Amino acid sequence: MKMERLLRYSLDHDRVIRLMLFQEGRLSQVNARVIFYDAEKVDYITTRSPRTQTVQRADILSVDFRKGDDGQVL
Repeated sequence: MKMERLLRYSLDHDRVIRLMLFQEGRLSQVNARVIFYDAEKVDYITTRSPRTQTVQRADILSVDFRKGDDGQVL
Protein backbone atom coordinates (compact mmCIF):
# COMPACT_ATOMS: atom_id res chain seq x y z
CA MET A 1 0.00 0.00 0.00
CA LYS A 2 1.49 3.32 -1.11
CA MET A 3 0.28 5.28 1.93
CA GLU A 4 1.81 2.82 4.39
CA ARG A 5 5.09 2.82 2.47
CA LEU A 6 5.40 6.61 2.40
CA LEU A 7 4.48 7.01 6.07
CA ARG A 8 7.18 4.45 6.93
CA TYR A 9 9.67 6.24 4.60
CA SER A 10 9.10 9.56 6.38
CA LEU A 11 9.35 7.98 9.83
CA ASP A 12 12.42 5.83 9.15
CA HIS A 13 14.43 8.40 7.19
CA ASP A 14 13.24 11.63 8.85
CA ARG A 15 12.05 12.96 5.49
CA VAL A 16 9.27 15.39 4.68
CA ILE A 17 6.29 14.11 2.69
CA ARG A 18 3.11 15.77 1.43
CA LEU A 19 -0.19 14.88 3.12
CA MET A 20 -3.59 15.66 1.61
CA LEU A 21 -6.13 15.89 4.44
CA PHE A 22 -9.88 16.30 4.76
CA GLN A 23 -10.72 17.55 8.25
CA GLU A 24 -13.80 19.36 9.52
CA GLY A 25 -15.15 19.72 5.99
CA ARG A 26 -11.97 21.33 4.66
CA LEU A 27 -9.38 20.03 2.22
CA SER A 28 -5.78 20.89 3.10
CA GLN A 29 -2.27 19.99 2.05
CA VAL A 30 0.71 19.97 4.41
CA ASN A 31 4.39 19.15 4.09
CA ALA A 32 5.31 17.21 7.20
CA ARG A 33 7.62 14.70 8.87
CA VAL A 34 5.88 11.71 10.39
CA ILE A 35 6.97 11.05 13.97
CA PHE A 36 4.52 8.25 14.81
CA TYR A 37 1.73 6.31 13.14
CA ASP A 38 -0.47 3.30 13.78
CA ALA A 39 -3.70 1.90 12.35
CA GLU A 40 -5.79 4.75 13.79
CA LYS A 41 -3.74 7.97 13.69
CA VAL A 42 -0.65 9.75 12.41
CA ASP A 43 1.43 12.21 14.45
CA TYR A 44 3.45 14.69 12.40
CA ILE A 45 5.34 17.97 12.51
CA THR A 46 4.77 20.39 9.63
CA THR A 47 7.51 22.42 7.99
CA ARG A 48 5.69 25.58 9.16
CA SER A 49 5.23 24.79 12.85
CA PRO A 50 7.39 22.86 15.31
CA ARG A 51 4.43 21.54 17.31
CA THR A 52 3.18 18.00 16.97
CA GLN A 53 -0.18 17.53 15.26
CA THR A 54 -2.35 14.43 15.04
CA VAL A 55 -4.68 13.32 12.26
CA GLN A 56 -6.89 10.27 12.04
CA ARG A 57 -5.84 7.85 9.28
CA ALA A 58 -9.35 8.06 7.81
CA ASP A 59 -8.85 11.82 7.26
CA ILE A 60 -5.75 11.31 5.09
CA LEU A 61 -6.82 11.28 1.45
CA SER A 62 -3.37 10.72 -0.05
CA VAL A 63 0.36 10.98 0.57
CA ASP A 64 3.14 11.74 -1.86
CA PHE A 65 6.80 12.62 -1.98
CA ARG A 66 7.55 16.27 -1.31
CA LYS A 67 8.31 18.31 -4.42
CA GLY A 68 11.89 17.60 -5.47
CA ASP A 69 12.15 14.36 -3.47
CA ASP A 70 12.37 11.20 -5.54
CA GLY A 71 12.61 8.82 -2.60
CA GLN A 72 16.31 8.04 -2.94
CA VAL A 73 18.00 7.28 0.36
CA LEU A 74 21.78 7.41 0.41
